[in-house]
Formats: sequence, structure tokens, C-alpha cells
Amino acid sequence: MTDTNATTTSCQFCQFSEGSAPVPGGVIYQDDLWLVRPIASAPALAGWLLVQARRHVAEPADWNAAEAASFGPTLQRLERIVREVTGAVRIYTASLNEGVPHFHCHILPRLATMPNDARGFQAFGLSELARKGEVTADPDEVTRVLAEIRQRARTALATTA
Repeated sequence: MTDTNATTTSCQFCQFSEGSAPVPGGVIYQDDLWLVRPIASAPALAGWLLVQARRHVAEPADWNAAEAASFGPTLQRLERIVREVTGAVRIYTASLNEGVPHFHCHILPRLATMPNDARGFQAFGLSELARKGEVTADPDEVTRVLAEIRQRARTALATTA
């Protein structure tokens, strides 16, 4: 996807990257290429993150060489941190970019006990239930987990930049 002022000025994710809109839940980590943030300020699970391209780009096929080279190491280190901090059984990773056509990928910790016993693709549906207020993570746990991920990410991800 080509960068255009008309596209980027109306793109909420671009506004997060540029700092012209508040990031729900705050920034976990950012560098020149990636912005890491919670999926929402009131998520279904503590530690559910989004990794979004700072540049307005739709999908990996459109990445530049720097984005392509850094994404794998960034994702690997970030998922390792999320797994360690949350105690996740595994980490689900997905990117569809239909709702917002700006590259972003979900990092969703699959915990031993999940809301609604959601697993696999069903786990991604928890974000809609959280938006409706039907499922929410403990706010204190969200704060604790995000603070620890943020602290660890500063060190671990700075080496990928």
C-alpha cells in the first residue's frame, strides 16, 4: 500500500504512531519501525498486545527491507517476554488487517484458564466480548503484567533495532 496523506491522516493506527491520538493502555515499546501496545485499555486478557507498523503499510508483502529484517526478531523476543510474564501455555499470533488496513499483529497469551474456555480462533473473539463489557481481565493484573512487559521490552527489544 502506498503512503498517502489522505490515508494516513484518517488512519487511527497512524495517529497512534505519530502521537496525535492517545494509545489505549499506553505504549509498551516503540522504535523507528514498530509500536507495541495493549489491544485495549480494558482487555479480555492481561498481556494481549498488538505490534503495529509505525509506517502506514497494509501487509508484510509491502514492507521495506528494514521492516522485513526486524519483524521476526522483534516478534520472537516480545512473545518470549509475554509468555514468561503471563505464564502462558502458548502464544497465539495473528494478523488479518481487515478492520484497520494498517499492518498489526495480535500477540495473545493462551493461559491455562481462559475466559469462556476460549481456545484457538475462539480466543480472538474475546476482544469483542471485552468491548461489550462481557469479559474483562482483572485491572490490577493488567497493570502489573503491562508494567513488567514494558520494563523487559526496553532491554530485550532495544537490541533488535
